[in-house]
Amino acid sequence: MSETNDFQQIQKLSQEMALKQKASQMQVMLGQLIEMNDDEIKDRIEMELDDNPALEEAESNDNDYDNDNEGSLNDDNPFDSAFSQNDDDESDRYDDGLSYIQTKRRQNIDTDVYRPPVVNEVSMFEVLMSQIRERDLDERQLLIAEYIIGEIEDDGLLRSPITSICGNIISKENVFVTPQEVEEVLEVIQDLEPAGIGATSTRECILLQIEDMKGENIEIAQVAHAIVDKYFEEYERHHYDKILNALNIDKGTFLKADKIIKRTNPRPGNIFNSGERMSNAQHITPDFVISNEDGKLTLTLVNDIPELQISESYETEFQRIAKRNAANESDNDVLIKRQYEQATSFIELLKMRQEKLYNIMKAIMIKQQEFFISGDTMTIKPLVLNDIAEMTGYDVSTISRARQNKYVDTNWGIFDLKYFFGNALDDDTSATAIKEIIKELVENEDKKKPFSDEKLCEILQERGYSIKRRTVAKYRENLLIPVARQRKTL
Repeated sequence: MSETNDFQQIQKLSQEMALKQKASQMQVMLGQLIEMNDDEIKDRIEMELDDNPALEEAESNDNDYDNDNEGSLNDDNPFDSAFSQNDDDESDRYDDGLSYIQTKRRQNIDTDVYRPPVVNEVSMFEVLMSQIRERDLDERQLLIAEYIIGEIEDDGLLRSPITSICGNIISKENVFVTPQEVEEVLEVIQDLEPAGIGATSTRECILLQIEDMKGENIEIAQVAHAIVDKYFEEYERHHYDKILNALNIDKGTFLKADKIIKRTNPRPGNIFNSGERMSNAQHITPDFVISNEDGKLTLTLVNDIPELQISESYETEFQRIAKRNAANESDNDVLIKRQYEQATSFIELLKMRQEKLYNIMKAIMIKQQEFFISGDTMTIKPLVLNDIAEMTGYDVSTISRARQNKYVDTNWGIFDLKYFFGNALDDDTSATAIKEIIKELVENEDKKKPFSDEKLCEILQERGYSIKRRTVAKYRENLLIPVARQRKTL
């Protein structure tokens, strides 16, 4: 009798451990799905459909988490949600006199009205390799070119030593190449578009671009070339008098050369991520849309992922197997059960993903409602991950994942969800708002006498913001704004 009880306890413990392990795996997978953006989740769904025959697309898109007919919510409870399992418990937290806010969900955006933003997602590697294949290079040189281009960093510069590239080719391809061969191919790559690509330093990058401009005004371009080639350090430090004296040129000539230098792009690779290169650009659909009509906000989860269901044949077969004694299950039965359970879990995880994303965006909308209505960046409130976690009841890690690579389309433009998060400088002002002020001040400053960090701090304090100079410096650096002496012009 004792042995029987021991066996039952062991069996029960084993089942509990298996359930906990499954729950843990589900949580990990859910976190991964939440972090994916719209395009990534569609790719993941396609992969699941290909791998699991138990899973199929439903003919209808009227699923239980996207229903156009029931999308508008009651004004008395703007956070009521088809997803929420505890609406009664949450209503008190969300109902804060914001009855003018409505939220709704829909499966597809009307393409006759809505145009997703165009952003550049062209691969720099693919573009450069496409160009290099058009050059008169043999197979050996193309191999070298592929390794060089693979080492070019996102900003377009090549910082890896030539000897390191040689070593990679020798060790990985078992092909002996010399530094001279690599340098010869690199010269060809540096002749590709965009100008300056593959340069080994900022100085070289600018020189390569100035070479392309000599046809416009060769004399001024030569002066610009000499400034960068021989006096780049002095130029960066704004020691203009030394340059004028060393090159024996007047101020007018220097200013013309300076314009040429400033037309160059010291980070040519950035155009592959910044949307500057519009050819071959792809359309990216934001994950959310918030519209503002006469002060009434409407939230839409842009969701054109297909509705999934279990294959009818698998459903029938699973029910048949479920009635059978487990001891009599064949290997095929075990496989069918596993595929069925995986398909069921994936469908459930997708619903949970949509629910969490929707509720998280709702909470952000409530917190930053003034901005979504007015478009005034100064109305952006201090917001941290824990604020949204408290509103939704989700873990901070879930909130963090949900804002990764996610964008919301508003009446005032398209914003990364991270834009709406920032620590508080005081009770009412967020770091995001202060950064916008700093950006505006620098854009409108006298470039002959640019604001120092101390001066920017002083201006902000005069406007009533309690901020320290080192905080100003940190925000300026976050905005990629150079220090005052590097912004100075003649």
